[in-house]
Amino acid sequence: MPYHVSERPALIKPVYDVSNYGEDAILPLNCLSGSTVTLTPSTATFVQVEEDSKIPIDEVNMFIMDSDKMAGISAGDDTDYDETFQWEPDMSAQAYQITLNFASFMKVSAYTSGNFAISSVQIICKQIGGGEGDVTYFNKTINPGMANMTGTAEQVAIINFSTNVSAKVFDKPLTFQIKVNTSSGSGTYQCGIVPLFCYLGPAVPKTWTTSSILMHIHADLAHAFPIFRDEDNMNMIDTGIGI
Repeated sequence: MPYHVSERPALIKPVYDVSNYGEDAILPLNCLSGSTVTLTPSTATFVQVEEDSKIPIDEVNMFIMDSDKMAGISAGDDTDYDETFQWEPDMSAQAYQITLNFASFMKVSAYTSGNFAISSVQIICKQIGGGEGDVTYFNKTINPGMANMTGTAEQVAIINFSTNVSAKVFDKPLTFQIKVNTSSGSGTYQCGIVPLFCYLGPAVPKTWTTSSILMHIHADLAHAFPIFRDEDNMNMIDTGIGI
């Protein structure tokens, strides 16, 4: 005799896609506030900050250009740079790694005496908790090992700092504070970050990239709760498949 399948619709078993690699979110550190300083790579001193005597690399967007000019953003003459960037997540997610890949600079535009150099760069990442209080994910001070400048000159420190945080990013803002600290003599200087920078000094075709924050994130199960709890969907969700 013929077999008749019940007309009751199949129930949906919700699962989490563990095979999904996740997403690399790239957040450029674009600055409109501050003073613009023109830098000349071919005459500047470049230092790529190492991690345990190794050069850190990451998956960053690059292009090739032969320009010999960069624009630095500073807080003005004789003022150390201190800027906070804020990102508003659009859903809850799990952040497995956070990387800051950027260039900081110092320029001595007028020199009288003494030594000028970037002494340290401090990076602070927090989640703003509102009335629940802030959570600090990391607070890192980096010594780029810059040589002293004893005349009008420019120096650029390229920093790639990564941390495996495995932190849950809720629907609350994340802030990234970058402080460029300097030692200075008698004269006039500017310091800050370079939103678009190159990796080599000579005036030849070379690789460029943007100062950015990179986060490897996976969607968290909580972001689907509004869907599961929707009244129109609840009768279609079960612990198995029904026929």
